[in-house]
Amino acid sequence: MSTMKILHLFSDWKWTGPAEPALSLCEVLTRAGVDVTIAYRKTPIEFPERTVEKEARRRGLKCYDGFRLNRYFSAKDWLFDIQAVSSYVKEQGIDIVHTNLSHDHFTALLSLAFSRKKPLILRSDHKRDGLDASPFMSTAFRHTDGLVTYSRKIMDGDIERFRFPGERTCVIPPGITPYTGPVHDMKKELGIPPDERVIGMIGRLKPDRGFDVALKAFKLLLERVDKVKLVIVGRSSQIEKSIKQPLAELGIEKDVILAGYRIEDYFDMISTFDLFVMMRAGSDGSARALREVMAMGKAAVVSDRGMLPELVEDGKSGFVAKNDAHDLAEKIEAILTNSERKSAFEKHARQTAVEKWSYESQADRMREFYEKLLRMGRRG
Repeated sequence: MSTMKILHLFSDWKWTGPAEPALSLCEVLTRAGVDVTIAYRKTPIEFPERTVEKEARRRGLKCYDGFRLNRYFSAKDWLFDIQAVSSYVKEQGIDIVHTNLSHDHFTALLSLAFSRKKPLILRSDHKRDGLDASPFMSTAFRHTDGLVTYSRKIMDGDIERFRFPGERTCVIPPGITPYTGPVHDMKKELGIPPDERVIGMIGRLKPDRGFDVALKAFKLLLERVDKVKLVIVGRSSQIEKSIKQPLAELGIEKDVILAGYRIEDYFDMISTFDLFVMMRAGSDGSARALREVMAMGKAAVVSDRGMLPELVEDGKSGFVAKNDAHDLAEKIEAILTNSERKSAFEKHARQTAVEKWSYESQADRMREFYEKLLRMGRRG
C-alpha cells in the first residue's frame, strides 16, 4: 500500500485552527513514504501573516493550487471545482480524497459523484463539538467512506448523528511538535515581580470560551493564595464583553495582565507560566494551545467540557474541574500549593505529549486507516 496516492483538500487560505494539524499530518505522511498532495485555496490578497499556502511551501509539501476551493458563495468557482477535482483525481490516479472542511467535503462528493472509478472520500472532523447534523451534512455522510476525529467523545457524537458505521472510523489524537528552542522568563516585561507565580490562559477572547468562570475563580484564588498573577494571551474584537467588563466588575484588574496576541515570544510566554488553565477549546477543537503548553512540561487545569478531559488526565497531568468557579479555584490552589504534586503533573504532561501526541504516531495510525479503508472499498 506504500504507493497509495492521497489528495488532501483544504478550502481556506487563512491559517486557522484546522490548518496546523492538516498540514503537519501531510508533512509527516510524506516523510513516511506516502504520496500526499495538499490542495488549498490560493491566497487571494497580499497578507503579512502566515497562510496555508506560505506554510505548505515552507514545509516542502507537494502542493496544488489549481482549484478555487472558495467556501463563500461563488457559482463560477464552485462549478469550476466540480469539473476540476474529478479531472485532477483521474489524471493523477488518486486513491483517497481526504477532506478537511465542509466546503471541500461537499465539493469532492459532487465532483466525483458520477466518476466511473471513484476514489474513497474521507472526512476529518476538526470541530470542537462535532459536525452539525444538517440535512446537507447527513446526506454527505451517506456517501462518505471514512471519518477521523480527535477524540472519542466527538466520534461517538458523529456516529450517532450521522448513523455512520463504526468500522469506518478512526480516533487520532491531535499531534504536536514540542518546542525545544531557547526561552526566557517574561515576568520583567510583564511587570510581574520575580517571586510571584503565574497562571496562564491562551485563546480567542470570546464570551463562549469560559473566561467568565476563570476570572471568578481567580478572584476566589486571590483570597486564598498570595503572590499570584493571571496572564491572558490572545485577542478578539469582543474583548470588552469577554474580559474587560468582567475584570472591572470583579475589581481584579491589577492582578490580571492582558498580554495580547504573541508570535515571536509566544513560547517565552508559555515558559513563564507556572500553571495553565483552559475552559473550552476553540471552535476547531484541537486545543492546540493546551497541547503546546503541556508539551513544554506545564501542568493544566481544564473544564470537563468537550475533549479537554481526554487531553488532561485527571490527577496525573493536571486536574479536570467542573465548569464552576469554586471547583476551578480549588483545583488551581491544590497544584500551586503543593510543589511535589505540581512537579509530578509537569513530568506527566510532557511525557503525554511526547509519547501520545507525536505526529509520527499520528501518521502511522492514519496510514493504517487509509490502508484499512482501501481494503474495505467504497461503501455500498
